[in-house]
Amino acid sequence: MFKKLICDQKFDQENLKSLCNFKCNYISNGFEILGRSIRTGIFSIIKKESPDIIFCSEYSQITLLAFLYCKIYNPKIKIYTLSDDSITNSKDRKGLRLFFRNFISKNINGVVFTSKEVSTWYKNNISSKTTTLNFPVIHSEKSLRVKYLKAINQANLNIDTYQLKEKKILLYVGRLVEVKNLFFLIKCFSNIKGKDKKLVIVGEGPLQEKLEQLAEELNILDKVLFIGRKEGVELYNWYIFSQLFVLPSTYEPFGAVVNEALVGGCTVLCSNLAGASSLINDKNGLLFNPKKENDLSTKLNKAFENTEPINSNITALRESKMPFTFNQKMQELLQNI
Repeated sequence: MFKKLICDQKFDQENLKSLCNFKCNYISNGFEILGRSIRTGIFSIIKKESPDIIFCSEYSQITLLAFLYCKIYNPKIKIYTLSDDSITNSKDRKGLRLFFRNFISKNINGVVFTSKEVSTWYKNNISSKTTTLNFPVIHSEKSLRVKYLKAINQANLNIDTYQLKEKKILLYVGRLVEVKNLFFLIKCFSNIKGKDKKLVIVGEGPLQEKLEQLAEELNILDKVLFIGRKEGVELYNWYIFSQLFVLPSTYEPFGAVVNEALVGGCTVLCSNLAGASSLINDKNGLLFNPKKENDLSTKLNKAFENTEPINSNITALRESKMPFTFNQKMQELLQNI
């Protein structure tokens, strides 16, 4: 398996590697062109390993090189690539990104998309011949809920620390950047009446000061909590007692936080432009237009009305609200490769 660290994200990389049940090997040789990493040595790795199937990431130069090697030296090797594009992202591709997407995806064995909706769009608009498979960006709920169990004590501590008893919590987790649409979220939240509502924002980014200023201007600073960036137990505990979760992004290829929130038992309000909107149904949440304030405000009101406030300490996890399990999707994927 080839794996590239996400160098511009502040995840604990050593902790991530410790969770793998395989050895992580990194392609370090190469150079940079216009901010793009060009990695060499792909041919020698494929020749040495002689795999039956190669899984690549997106429509990158590594995917292109793997395709060229197999085309020239070993056509029996199957090549698949993983794409987390939403339908909106797929439609918006232009220039070289569009060219490489079309060329690579039409010539390899298949593409694994994050939802059936994107697969169908691809079949109808790009290539009906390419094999398309579906596997969303989700956790194994079994292992994730073990982590949530370990976060129960921290959940109760935060309920007391932030005085959240008898409150209804709307949770956001992510970076504080423009595409996450947080000015829009705060404006919509300001339309919700009642002192028992709280918006909790977990994350950090360049917009924090301006977001705090907006909350103050709207006279809701006492109802908005900026918690900062969290990982592990410090993050997981928020999922297990917040009743509502929101992802308001105007651009979001998928949005793994939606899966985390659903596994924790949250009702999710999700932007209809996010790939993770495919996880939402009439039993676990609501979709909204992230450019229409009235739409989200109305649906927030509805969600809060159907929510009970926190009235006791957390002693057990709520049931997952995911529409399917990790194992179900994995079996489906393996059967179709």
